[in-house]
Amino acid sequence: MHIIVGVLGLIVTILVLFNRLADAGIDIGWLNPFTWRRRRAWRKKYEGNPVFSLEGPLEVAAMLATSVAKIDGEISSDEKQTLLTLFQSELGRSEKEASDLLMSSIYIFGDGEDAIAKPEKVMNRSLDKFSEEQARSVMFLLNSIKDINQSNLKEKERFVSKVSGEFDKLFNAKAGW
Repeated sequence: MHIIVGVLGLIVTILVLFNRLADAGIDIGWLNPFTWRRRRAWRKKYEGNPVFSLEGPLEVAAMLATSVAKIDGEISSDEKQTLLTLFQSELGRSEKEASDLLMSSIYIFGDGEDAIAKPEKVMNRSLDKFSEEQARSVMFLLNSIKDINQSNLKEKERFVSKVSGEFDKLFNAKAGW
């Protein structure tokens, strides 16, 4: 019995100590593994690159097309006009929606080194949501943008081939057992 009273006294003492430390402004919440995991997940989401958090096929297609256009620097007026036209025809957007989609893609693109270097990571969250028709449409979109301006063509072809490879892996995996 005296052992139980001693253990209960120790627990109460520790709880009172934690309470007094919290009143004094010393945070010991980092000791809790559940809140630590939640904070870490939030920090990872908050501090992560927004290019890699796109989840819909439409946003990813727009980002990939913008990436191809921005490989050689800023988007030219011809590339911008072609992007808007292709967003309307291939993605089925109105003129206003196509303009908004292009502006948001350019904003999220940022400096773009990550999006250009790792297109497979850009596609990672939404790859399984693409249908074969959408994949063909995206590849047509990328090839159309690539052929507008011939500068930096090898880099554009490398980017388009990486995207094509990701789609090939997806649809070849679905075709099997």
